[in-house]
Amino acid sequence: MDQKLSKLVEELTTSGEPQLNSEKMKELKKICKSSDEYINHVYHLLITQLNEEHAEIRFSAFQIVNELFTRSHLFRTLVISNFQEFLELTVETDYEQPLPPPVEVAQKLKKMAIQSVQEWHEKYGEAYKKLSLGYHFLKQNKKVDFNDVRSKTLFERKREEEKQKRLDRKST
Repeated sequence: MDQKLSKLVEELTTSGEPQLNSEKMKELKKICKSSDEYINHVYHLLITQLNEEHAEIRFSAFQIVNELFTRSHLFRTLVISNFQEFLELTVETDYEQPLPPPVEVAQKLKKMAIQSVQEWHEKYGEAYKKLSLGYHFLKQNKKVDFNDVRSKTLFERKREEEKQKRLDRKST
């Protein structure tokens, strides 16, 4: 069954499709329902995929995370136990680790991740202290405006300001 899970996660995250294959997703969720051991295994497989240097793989992996997060207490606990790394891989909270290309998909990933964190916070924030802390960290420290559709982080704004300064220097 572990191999079946590995194969499903691999196929779902490397298809290059913007939407997850619903049949494979059903199969994955069904397997996860049958045992906590499988949830644990899927979590580790997804973290591996979130570490890939390709935004499309991360985007697909995040979509699976989002599906499972809303369905499993154990899965929420696993994601939240390593929430800082999770945010670095999906929201680009570490200025030393920008999201990998393609840029358009990286932006979609970031936007979806920020929206999901906000929804998770609204739905589960009371029960999971680290989730609440992560949400407030994004809001206060990273200056993520959860109302801004583009959801620019402080890092992106700094990058744009530096680019503008360089352009201004060149034009003088």
